[in-house]
Amino acid sequence: MMKHIFKILIVCAGFVACKKEKKAAPQTPTSTIIALTADAETTPVTSFDDAADDPCVWINPIDISKSTIIGTNKKEGLEVYSLEGERLYSYKIGRVNNVDIRDGFTLNGTKVSVVTASNRTTNTISVLIVKPTGELEEVAARPIKSNLNEVYGLGMYKSAKTNKIYVFIVGKEGGIEQWELFESNSKIDATLVRSFALKSQGEGIVADDFYGKVYIGEEDTALWKFDAEPEASIEATQVISTRDKNMTSDFEGVTLYDAGNGKGYLILSSQGNNSYAIIDRITNKYINSFSLKDGLIDGTYDTDGIDVSSKNFGSKYPKGIFIAQDGANTQNKDSLQQNFKIVDWRKISQKVLLD
Repeated sequence: MMKHIFKILIVCAGFVACKKEKKAAPQTPTSTIIALTADAETTPVTSFDDAADDPCVWINPIDISKSTIIGTNKKEGLEVYSLEGERLYSYKIGRVNNVDIRDGFTLNGTKVSVVTASNRTTNTISVLIVKPTGELEEVAARPIKSNLNEVYGLGMYKSAKTNKIYVFIVGKEGGIEQWELFESNSKIDATLVRSFALKSQGEGIVADDFYGKVYIGEEDTALWKFDAEPEASIEATQVISTRDKNMTSDFEGVTLYDAGNGKGYLILSSQGNNSYAIIDRITNKYINSFSLKDGLIDGTYDTDGIDVSSKNFGSKYPKGIFIAQDGANTQNKDSLQQNFKIVDWRKISQKVLLD
């Protein structure tokens, strides 16, 4: 697979950059994009125009049916929804663009789920925890200021080697920072451990904790794979290009469906043709693409962020859910505030993956 060397901005001690390049394996996509319909949608965000952007899912450890969807309103903050799409809580913490979550952070002797978001109002990483009720609580020990000119994309990584939790943040101009989270005086602080850069603007990002990899979308170029450990090389492998069949720029959201035992799928939002590409998690080979068309619930257009979960949420979603931001949210030809669409994973599995 083709590999690309990205410009180093800041390198932590002991870091050695690799200079090799490899050619990408040819992609063999089909020509058909399968049109599906959504099963549910969230209440529109409270702001008008281009406001909703990126979702993540909190899994309630006591009652999975009370799990929540956490979405960004990039004009105001974060909004929390039930699995039925009802808005439960809103937090006006700033112009947060992307959001992610990881379980198992120890804070005050208790394991908690940590939520982080790229906050463009303060150019910081916002840090929150999820309370048992599903409410969020800000816990940053201080403003975690980025050195990037403008924070943009964000994704989290939990190392299987060290159990440490990291935040990757992507700048509007393509810079990338990796921050390690740690407890400090009953709060959560972070330290910068690695910095490098794409050649142009990127945003979408997802980490594969099982394999220790992180995937970052360079919007007009390609989806790249990096080693996620902070001491690793910044050498990047090209996964798929905006020039491949069924792909167009911009590459926006990227997420990972964990099927267990290292199996599963990457899903990539190809915004230019309003579709979602499915890529094998192990081989990184393209499989197929789907879109969301109008049905009882309207389809999606101009999608930014996406997320997916493989958890069994009960009889309605026993194999999990896929969530996509809708940049139009049109119903009966009336344009509404943007929202997020929810799709039963079984529909994707049966009609797109042909399982």
